[in-house]
Amino acid sequence: MPAKRSLTLALALLLVAAIPARATGFPTITVVDEIRPGSDTSQPMWSTGRLGDWLYFPADDGSTGSELWRTNGTLTSRVADINTAPGGSSYPQGFTALGDWLYFAADDGTNGAELWRTNGAITEDLPEIGVGVDSANIAQLTELNGWLYFGAESALYGYQLHRTNGTAIEMVDVILEGTRGNSPNYLTVLGDWLYFTADTGTLGPNVEVWRTNGTSTTRVTDINPQSDSTGGGSDPSGLTAFGNFLYFSANDGSTGRELWRTNGTVTTQAADIYNDGYSNPAGFTEFNGYLYFQAEDGTNGTELWRTNGSAVEQVRNITAGGVSSYPELFTVLGNYLYFRTSNLSFYELWRTDGTTAGTTVVEDIIPDAGQTLWGLTALGDYLYFVANNETSYQIYRTNTAGLMEVGVVPGTTSGVGCECSQPLVALDGRLFMQMFSDEAGGEFAYLDEPTFGLPGTSRDGSVWSAAFVLLAAVTAAAGLTVRMREVKRT
Repeated sequence: MPAKRSLTLALALLLVAAIPARATGFPTITVVDEIRPGSDTSQPMWSTGRLGDWLYFPADDGSTGSELWRTNGTLTSRVADINTAPGGSSYPQGFTALGDWLYFAADDGTNGAELWRTNGAITEDLPEIGVGVDSANIAQLTELNGWLYFGAESALYGYQLHRTNGTAIEMVDVILEGTRGNSPNYLTVLGDWLYFTADTGTLGPNVEVWRTNGTSTTRVTDINPQSDSTGGGSDPSGLTAFGNFLYFSANDGSTGRELWRTNGTVTTQAADIYNDGYSNPAGFTEFNGYLYFQAEDGTNGTELWRTNGSAVEQVRNITAGGVSSYPELFTVLGNYLYFRTSNLSFYELWRTDGTTAGTTVVEDIIPDAGQTLWGLTALGDYLYFVANNETSYQIYRTNTAGLMEVGVVPGTTSGVGCECSQPLVALDGRLFMQMFSDEAGGEFAYLDEPTFGLPGTSRDGSVWSAAFVLLAAVTAAAGLTVRMREVKRT
């Protein structure tokens, strides 16, 4: 065989070898016992935030208290000791990125919990908001058009909506004067507006939906007008952007707590799911052109529902006999929406493709036994979660083919901890978790998911197709032929 053809064939074989392969088996879990070496716990990851390739979180090294740390899995270091008092802790939390900075609330031991920021090299506090109170109670940091909006408390105005661009901090508007404030909540972005709920009640609660663009702040609608003697307000909750509308749960004082929506101009009740009752819709999550949620219809209990903006329908009555399944923790993986159901004292993992027949249990880890399950997190081709196997809390994963696997946390009496809002945190292809064992105490651990960023099984339009095109070109140059048959599409 001529040397040129041999070289070309060698290149072609190398190209084939470079096509991504899919690993099998649960990834290795690596324990990082650097913050507080030994069996004592550092209590990491009760709150987390990402800036660049780093995961930031509070942790206690046993000397400086619960302070700000960061890791990329390879390097772990304390970023700042904010509360320098002996044994003092700043308890950083509520991490939200804006530009090149990560903002958060922390207590320096002098001014209470105020707004701070870090870029990994510099950690600094912003002007104090909570003058005259123990803490500004910074919460719900939300980015809109170069500003970070949040709720904060001061002695003069109470709890009001504030914002910062990293240079200035300003109160957006005083919706309700007085030390109680308007208690802004459920900060949610839709278009160029920040929607939130606010209380304007002087005689009693009067919570409705408001919005601001930083310049103009107005009430969107008055669903349940306030009475002179008893107060009012629809008390909206669960504000979620879907399409051109904001969906939420609200009580108009007549039809009970039902599904509502607004585009800022028009506000309507999307459905009265439970006639003469409260459907209490919650857990709104977008999936394949629909907004999914749980709701009670008065007959089947609290079950799985969805809307596309026109129709509102029950997807499936998961638990028969009027017993509620309480679907929640909705998480998308591939062409399925996964969620947790609750039946008496135990939980199960379910999924749906949007059809009744396609709404099925994935696997009952401990059939007919008490267990818990939380932390659903999609990464690569898998859904990771934490579950109790009646002995300890472990990390599991499943894929869309239904393969169920359990991980092994190194150590004696080991498992996964933290029943917090985010027990599992994905940072690119790396999954972080809080673990425990007799040897390491409570620390953090991580695994690397091999399928993260690799092409799906469909070769069309992916690096697979590019690889085969290059392969064809190389082998053609060698005088060989690669026939690529196109499948006839109907």
